[in-house]
Amino acid sequence: MLRLVFHDAGTYEMYENSGGMNGSIVYELDRPENAGLKKSLKVLEKAKTEVDAKQQGNKNLDILDPDSPGRLPQESLDASALKQTQELVTLSGAHTLGGKGFGNPNVFDNSYYKILLEKPWSSAAGMSSMIGLPSDRALAEDNECLRWIKAYADDQNLFFKDFKDAYIKLVNSGAKWRSP
Repeated sequence: MLRLVFHDAGTYEMYENSGGMNGSIVYELDRPENAGLKKSLKVLEKAKTEVDAKQQGNKNLDILDPDSPGRLPQESLDASALKQTQELVTLSGAHTLGGKGFGNPNVFDNSYYKILLEKPWSSAAGMSSMIGLPSDRALAEDNECLRWIKAYADDQNLFFKDFKDAYIKLVNSGAKWRSP
């Protein structure tokens, strides 16, 4: 679910004030970067039928046309191309969920950061293709990012607090809420 939200909200372009959390992800599921998100959308659709408007705060979100392709950061980018440092490192912690090799794929915790510090992809055991994305590895090679990686590896509560703040900011990027 976190990945689904990121792939919708992560398209926000601040200078053009376009993209972002607008629900257009439902039209973008066939794009390669969105592989595997259909299952999350089905879970959301089921929840949507079970929760009434009052529980959702009576907020409506206009679903616009799909965002143009290629707006999410590429998996192969290095840290300098990815940086808005603290929030980037914080939101990347969501990679602890799923099958990227960062701890228990069903537990949201700070194991992502602990494993980044170990740099298992540099071992002779050939773990490179099994652990994370090139962008994850790039974070661990960047001094500014490494400062946050160490902080979150040492303090899970700090990670949870900062993740909550960054995630709320991400979700609201480009969202156009209207009153009921």
